[in-house]
Amino acid sequence: MNIEKAQLSIKQLKEIQTKANEARGSIVKMTSLAKSGHPGGSMSTIDFMLTLYNMINIDPEDHKMETRDRVIISHGHTSPAAYSTLASCGFFNIEDAISQFRLAGSIFEGHVEPDVPGIEWASGNLGQGLSAGCGFALANKLKNIDSHTFVLMGDGEQQKGQLAEARRFAVKYNLNITAFVDYNQLQICGDINEVMPQYILENYISDGWDVIEIDGHDLIEIRDAILDAVQNEKPTVIIGHTIMGKGVSFMENKEKYHGSPLSEEQLAKALEELELENDIEKYKELRNNFDASSSKHNEETNLDFDIDLGKPIIYKDKTDNRSAWGNAIADIASKIEDAP
Repeated sequence: MNIEKAQLSIKQLKEIQTKANEARGSIVKMTSLAKSGHPGGSMSTIDFMLTLYNMINIDPEDHKMETRDRVIISHGHTSPAAYSTLASCGFFNIEDAISQFRLAGSIFEGHVEPDVPGIEWASGNLGQGLSAGCGFALANKLKNIDSHTFVLMGDGEQQKGQLAEARRFAVKYNLNITAFVDYNQLQICGDINEVMPQYILENYISDGWDVIEIDGHDLIEIRDAILDAVQNEKPTVIIGHTIMGKGVSFMENKEKYHGSPLSEEQLAKALEELELENDIEKYKELRNNFDASSSKHNEETNLDFDIDLGKPIIYKDKTDNRSAWGNAIADIASKIEDAP
């Protein structure tokens, strides 16, 4: 990170605050349009995410440059926040992300994937991002690449045991890494401490990390915490106290909106609160006219493989996406001769 560039002025922070409000509008639009997705956590983490991306060493014109700072988004279901942030930074057009969110053939999936410019790592199962971040940071250290690795996480995933091993690994190898925990205290099943009691701050301290606690919606505190963390010689975690659904009154502090989009009526109310235009009809038209084969984001990949893909499974009864996916993978695996 270029510390001089990262010293964001009050004027720059005010501009980011305006962008954060616009991003919240994009978040509710894309999830409502797709009738699925995770708006609540996206709205609680957007202030940190936007501020961070405006501080780090990245280049939309060369998003694979070796000296870039790496951002690992572990809570990948906050993809609406990630896409809004990256679009704001010039990686792609926000209209594409909103209209194509969770649409078959689009790169803008429900969980972040590296097909999207600016995304480093494919997420899915929570609790793995810090381990992945340690891998990125260690690789850069071994290659003598001057870059910093950031790992963005939710608070619910701190319940997972893999994180404990990653914390110790980061300290053992003195990695150039900073973590952020979006501490809104809610997960899909409710209060995080009712789901599984945990001591996030104490766990990081006991494993040798430095801890910075901030108001996760105060951009000055966010900026200062990031600057302190990257100049620290130890791995540092920033715990941001946030509000799920921040910015829309009827969404705030409601676990329902962890994974529930707004109806069109609710969307209209949300955009009115955010003082943003309700242009959802434009995005409906763009979505209906989307052609994956002609999308500028999709690059043709030629793979040499010989796999029996089996026959399509026709379901008489309604099923869920994960089960159907699992059945398809199991069917393909059963046709591989040497499969265990």
